[in-house]
Parts: sequence; structure tokens; C-alpha cells
Amino acid sequence: MRWLFWVLILAAAAVLVALGTTLNTGNIAVLLPPWRLDISLNFAVVLVLLGFVVFHLMLRGLALLFGMPRAAAEFRARRRLRLAAQALHNGMYDYFGGRFRRAERAAQRAAEFEDFAAAALMTAAQSAQQLQAYDRRDAYLAQLPPQAQDAAALLQAQWQLDAKQPREALAQLRALPAGVQRRTHALRIELQAARKLSDHKAVLRLARTLLKHGALHSAAAQAMLHTAATGLLRQAGDDPQILRGTWSQLTAQERGDPALVVAAARGFAAAQALDEARALLIAALNRAQAEPGLFMPSLRGMLSGIDAGFVAQTEQWLGRWPQEAQAHFLAGAACAELQLWGKAQQHLQKAIQACSDDEGRLRGQIHAALAHLLEGIEREDQAQRHWRAAALDLSALDMPGRGAGQG
Repeated sequence: MRWLFWVLILAAAAVLVALGTTLNTGNIAVLLPPWRLDISLNFAVVLVLLGFVVFHLMLRGLALLFGMPRAAAEFRARRRLRLAAQALHNGMYDYFGGRFRRAERAAQRAAEFEDFAAAALMTAAQSAQQLQAYDRRDAYLAQLPPQAQDAAALLQAQWQLDAKQPREALAQLRALPAGVQRRTHALRIELQAARKLSDHKAVLRLARTLLKHGALHSAAAQAMLHTAATGLLRQAGDDPQILRGTWSQLTAQERGDPALVVAAARGFAAAQALDEARALLIAALNRAQAEPGLFMPSLRGMLSGIDAGFVAQTEQWLGRWPQEAQAHFLAGAACAELQLWGKAQQHLQKAIQACSDDEGRLRGQIHAALAHLLEGIEREDQAQRHWRAAALDLSALDMPGRGAGQG
């Protein structure tokens, strides 16, 4: 339809021109003494138009003629730019494809063009690093423009980390401006260096920051946080003040980690702060999703100085986990600590009955605890039976094919 529209426009224009020339009967007289030239007005208009077109074409021709040197220079510049871009593309493609020698040569060609020099030189340096050509690598870095020095420093820090020089990598990072240090890549390098140096406090800080910004996988971050927090608790040793400070620095989610709770409780117990150790484990057991088997074994070793209130707490746990052998074992140990021999014996016997077939080690420990209790109240015959049962359960764990599946 568009072509039909244009045909109609051209036809209408032709009709208007024809009508205009028909109605226009004027003449133009050109006097050049002693000559006189008479022409029609229509022909004069045509001549003027033709003269304008010819004059315009002459000007355009002259402009093109005098602009040819500049056009040739621009063409050569565009061609060099295109070749440099292709060389940089080939260099990066070969680098990621593992063809490091080809990548280095292509990057060298691209570096000849100023606009691509920084990226090309870094690609060449990376390729030389992979080829262990350290002299060439350093030479490329020395040619980098000033605006690329921060990127070069990050590259060097990563290389030092790969060369198992975490202290040098950290020193390289700390020499950078604060804004560069906060970049994701810089934080990742710092995190790796801190892990190699067992700087648990720095690992906690960096892993939290990267996890917050989505720059670290959740599972990897949680593993790092767990390891770092455990390391900090171990470094605190048996100093309760340091332990309290370390524990307070952990987030609520980290303080809910069962392994960290147990590690902190054992630290407080080693520091003779048994009340704080028990408080941590009791709070963990009172949570809705608590697993008694994770906390009760540690709590059994921290019963010195308990009172009747603790025994009442164990009774509440028995109401919550009536078939849990660990709960009965803990209640029996608490009663024995308070010399409630009858109740202790009842709980330990129920604990033995609650043990499943794959809890041989736990059953052996309960038999041993019950035997020790019976010896204390001078029931030697019963104690010997439980000693023998404990020996059978615990020795069965060392038999081929059983040790891996029990305990």
C-alpha cells in the first residue's frame, strides 16, 4: 500500500507542475549588449534549478576531494581498532580456554592500542602467571596505566594467596584504598587469607558480610561461620571472661548451633563455671526443636553442684521425651549426684530398657553407671552383673562389622 500512496503523490505533483507551466506565459529578457536573449519563465526556472544542483554537486565533490586524507586516516584508525578488539577477544577466549601462550600473544597485540591496553596487559599478565613466567608477568603489570593499578593489586594479592603467602596477600590488600578493599573480590581474597591464617575473628566478619550481600553460598558460609566460631571458643581456653565476650559476639542464629552450644558449655565447664555451662545446655534443650542426644551427654558431665531444681528439670524432659534413653540416663545421673539412690536406680534401669539395638555404646555406659551406683550401696552381686553387661556391650563395638554401625 505504501508504494501506491507514493505513486498517487507523484501523479498529483506532476499534474500541479503541468498546470503551473501551462498557465504561466511570462518571458524573461536577458540583455547582453549588443545581444538580447528572450526565454520563457518556465525554462528560466528549470535552468536555475539545474544550476543549483550542479553547483551543489561541485561543492560536494571538492569537499570529498580535500577530505580524502582525513577519511583515509579515520579508516586506518577504525581498522586498527577492529583488529585490536579482535585480538583482545581472542586473547580472553584463549585464556579461559586454557591456551595461555596463544592468549598472551593475542593480548600483546591488543595492548598496542591505547583504549585496550589495560585489559590486554592484565590478560597477558594472567597468562604469564599460568605459564609461571613471572618476569614477563611483572613486566606487563609495570606497563599498566595508573587507573588500572588497583586491579593489578587485586591480581597480585590473588597470586600471593595461590602461592601460599596469605600474609603478603593481606598486606597487598591493606595498601589499597578503602573503597577497593570493600569490593566483593577483595573481601573474598581476604576471607581466604584469614582462613589460611586461622584468624577466626576476621573469618566471622568477612563471611557474614559476604553472606549478607549474596556473594557467598549459604552452605559454604555456614560451614565457615561454624568453624570460625568453634575456633574462637577454643582459643578462649578456660578464661570465663573471654568466653563470655566471645559468646556475646556471636549472632542469635550462631548461638543456636548445637555444636557451638556444646563447645561453649565445655569451655565454661573447663573454666569451672559450671552454672553457666549448664545454663547454656538447659536453654538449648528447652527449645522447641531440641535434640536430646546432642546436649544431654555433655550435660551429664557437668552435674557437680546441682540442686533439686535440676532434678525437677530432668523430670520435665522425661515428660517431653518419655522413650529417650538419654533423658532417663541424665535423670538417673542427677539423682545419683544428689544421693537419691532409689530414684537413680529406677531411671538407669528405664534407660537400659529404652536403648535401641544400635545404641550399644550408650547401653554399655548406662550399665557401667548402674554398676558403679550399686557398688556404692553395697549390692556387689547386682553390680557385677551390670559390669559384665557393660563389658559385653562395649566390647561388641570392637568386633569386625559392628563398630561402624553402633555407638
